[in-house]
Parts: sequence; C-alpha cells; structure tokens
Amino acid sequence: MMTKSCTMILSELGPFVFESKDKFIYSKKFKDIISSNILISNGDYSEILDISDKLRIYESVFCNDMGLISYLRNNGINIYIMPSDKIKEISKNKLNYFIQAGFAENELDAHKQLRKFALDFSSSKVRRISEKLDLHISQSINALDELDKIINVIGARLREWYGLHFPELDYLIQNIFTYAEIVRLAGNRNNINLNMLKNLGIESKRAEIILEAVKRSKGGDILEENVSIIKKLANEVIMQTELRRILANQIEELMEKIAPNIKELLTATVGARLIAKAGSLQKLSIMPASTIQIIGAEKALFRSLKTGAPPPKHGILFQHPILHSAPKWQRGKIARAIASKIAIAARIDLFRKGEKDQYISEQLNKRISDIQEKYKQPKLEEHKPPRKEIKMNYNRNPRKRFNKFSKKHDKKKKFKRNKF
Repeated sequence: MMTKSCTMILSELGPFVFESKDKFIYSKKFKDIISSNILISNGDYSEILDISDKLRIYESVFCNDMGLISYLRNNGINIYIMPSDKIKEISKNKLNYFIQAGFAENELDAHKQLRKFALDFSSSKVRRISEKLDLHISQSINALDELDKIINVIGARLREWYGLHFPELDYLIQNIFTYAEIVRLAGNRNNINLNMLKNLGIESKRAEIILEAVKRSKGGDILEENVSIIKKLANEVIMQTELRRILANQIEELMEKIAPNIKELLTATVGARLIAKAGSLQKLSIMPASTIQIIGAEKALFRSLKTGAPPPKHGILFQHPILHSAPKWQRGKIARAIASKIAIAARIDLFRKGEKDQYISEQLNKRISDIQEKYKQPKLEEHKPPRKEIKMNYNRNPRKRFNKFSKKHDKKKKFKRNKF
C-alpha cells in the first residue's frame, strides 16, 4: 500500500530522503563529492539511479532540484518541487540534517566538509572555465594585435634610423620583414650584394635597382657601434614577425576546431576578434544580430544616443573583406546580412561542437549578391526644406528676465509705493 509523502533533498554531500525530521529512510554520501556534483550540474544523475525504487511506494514526493524532478518524473514517480519556505527552513538546519543522514559526526565536522567542498568546487569550476578554447582564442588574437603594434613601432624606428645611412631602401622595400632581413645580413649598405637579395626572394630587376641605389646613395656613413644596435633592432623585428606567424596559424587551427562556421563567414582573424570582444563564444551566441552588427562601435553608438548623430552601421564587421570593399550605400545592408548569419552560426558552433554548415555561407553569398545587384547606384537624397532656426531673445536685464508680468499687464496693474 502506498504511503502519503516524503521529502528528498539533493545536497552537496549527497541525497537523503525522510518522512519527518526524525525518520530518515534513505541517504547516500558521494564517494567523490566534486566529480559527482560536476556530473549532476551537467544533468547526469546516473550515480543516484537506485533511489527511484525507494520512492515508488509514496503517493507524492517533494524535492529541491528541478533537474532531478524532471529525471524522476520520466521514471513514473509523482514528484513535485518543494515550497520556497520549506527550502529555506532546510537550508538553515542543513548541518543537523547532515548529522541525521550520517554524512557527518557533529556540526563542526559538517561545517568542515561544506567548507572544503566550496573551496574545491570553486577551484574546479575556475579550472574548467580556464580550459575553454574560446578564451584562448581571445588571448591569441589580443596578443596578435599587440604584436602588430610592436612590429610597427620598432619597424618605423628601424626605417628611420637606417634611413640616415641608406634612405633609398625605404622606398624600394615595403615589406618590413624583408627590410629587416637586409639590415641584419648586410649592416653597412656596401655589403649588399646580388646573391643576398636573391636568397631573400627579391626579383632580379628590383635587386639591380637596389644595387644601383647603393652606388648613388645620398646617405651618410655610419659607425660600427650604431650598425650593431640597428642589427639588433632588425633581429627583434624578425623574431616578432615569426611569433606573429605562429600565432596566426594557431588562431586558424583553433577557429577551425571551435567555430568553423564563424570562420567560414568572417575569416579566422575577424571571427576571433568578434569572439574576444563579445567575451566568449557562449556570450556571442545569445546576442541578437543587431548587437553583433555594432560590436566594436560602442563609442559611436553612445555618441549618437547622446548627440542625435547617425548611429553606426558596423563595428568589427567592417574588417570583413566584402564589407570593407563595398560602396558606402551598400555597407549597412551587407553588415545587417552578415550579422544575422553570424548569430545563427555562433549557435551552431556552440551546440553542435564544430560541425560545419555550408548552407549558411551559401545563403549569405546569395543575399550579398542580391544587395549588390539591387543597389548598384545610390539613392538620390530628397532635398528637404531647411529647418527654421528658433531665435531665442534673452533680455539682458536680469530684473526684466524673471518678471512674471508682461509690459501690457504692467500698464493695467500698478503697485502702490510704500509711503514709509
């Protein structure tokens, strides 16, 4: 015969069931508390499967965990959520319930176990969050951008300093890596030869022009001490450029593994910047398309809200090759189309774990081609009549400025002066 009801509590140390405060019918302490709580937080209740057989004899069961309630309902158990006041009462007397369930010997022991669990569980949670690859993508792309700044600063200093000795080379070699290689190998301009330039991948015609510039150079002579320092600067540029190449390859691999659909739509570097600006792939997946469209243009957005200026049409998405090369009158529509597809792609990447969907990129390409075909020419702006300027006539006399009565009213109503 089925009895009335019982209460089931899923605690940090394990589950326990009781009919009243003095009558406990089931308790099971977790062997590994941290791993068991991690499994339960992920929706895995396999460790407490044997509890369902003990609950079938009750007409109604009350529980404090919604995930466990839905799990046990599927097994044919009449289980309901506990009232909030009952949950608060049990949480206040949690230490006593642990003692009665056999999880602890006394209140001090129960308190120590709860404290140890809190510290270990928070540490494991921090560890699991730190292991997410999308956070490593954010750090990689931030490091890549900082390396670009460093290379540009050191490269500009290298060109300016070595330009005192060989200024013509600055106009002939645009690539800073090749420029630094020439400086590192040659040092003095007289040491530059044809074999050196060919080994660096420079075309024969350009190499001949460089050698001719060496003979006719207007730069001054340079000391060996300065040459050695300039070589170290060139070596630093080469090392930083090599590190940048390694980071770029790592971002390509991580984006292909974590967010292949975003990479397909945006390229690896732009997609990584979008994830880094959003905070994580999960945060990006819950953003609407309108928010994704203006990520990176927050200053312009708040300026438009404050001053009434036109709102921004795009942020980081402007780095997309198609959007960057599009005419101005098409950019807003293309950015809106890209942002709507990124919102879908981010959810696919998050929940399907790296499964690529070619249908999204096909739809986006079709939509962009439609926009380019439909809006080949900009629309003619309608000439609106200019707004009439409102001239505010302020009276300079402070007494008349704050007078409540007009001049007409003053003539009708006169105040009597005080005789005294």
